[in-house]
Amino acid sequence: MDGLKTFLDKYGGWVRLLVKIVILVSVLWLIFGVLIGLQRVEGVSMSNRVEDGDLVLFSRTDKTYYPDDVVLFERDNETHVSSILASPGDLITLDEAGRLYVNGARVSDTVVYNLAEGETPSITFPFRVPTGSYFLLNKNLEAMDDSRSFGAVFEQNIKGKVVGILRTRSI
Repeated sequence: MDGLKTFLDKYGGWVRLLVKIVILVSVLWLIFGVLIGLQRVEGVSMSNRVEDGDLVLFSRTDKTYYPDDVVLFERDNETHVSSILASPGDLITLDEAGRLYVNGARVSDTVVYNLAEGETPSITFPFRVPTGSYFLLNKNLEAMDDSRSFGAVFEQNIKGKVVGILRTRSI
């Protein structure tokens, strides 16, 4: 017992500092490794909502996704950001002008396929979103790296829901 007392008298300040550092690192790991994430966005798929170079803060724990939620997802070993258009079981159709409908309701007046100029969809419409998947649509419709080109994204490939954007441009 005298040896421990001597050790703590001599090195007690360092031991307390080391314990505080271990606790701080553990808390940071819990926050940024389990609860939330931080990801730098590359590309313009969600312009002007999320721009190239922005940092997005995303929730890893909230696994309930709704239309218009912005999410990060993995595809071909790359992280992408896009918006939920349709949920599992939803039916997506395409009219003759190239506009999308979800369960009979037009999503917007925006033409997503220029059918008049011969552009053809990469997937077959009508498209029913499979169970456990979501149909994603970019805000920048010219960036076709969304469900229009590869179909629905499995829920396990979604990293999380974007809860904040840190603008890093022009800094």
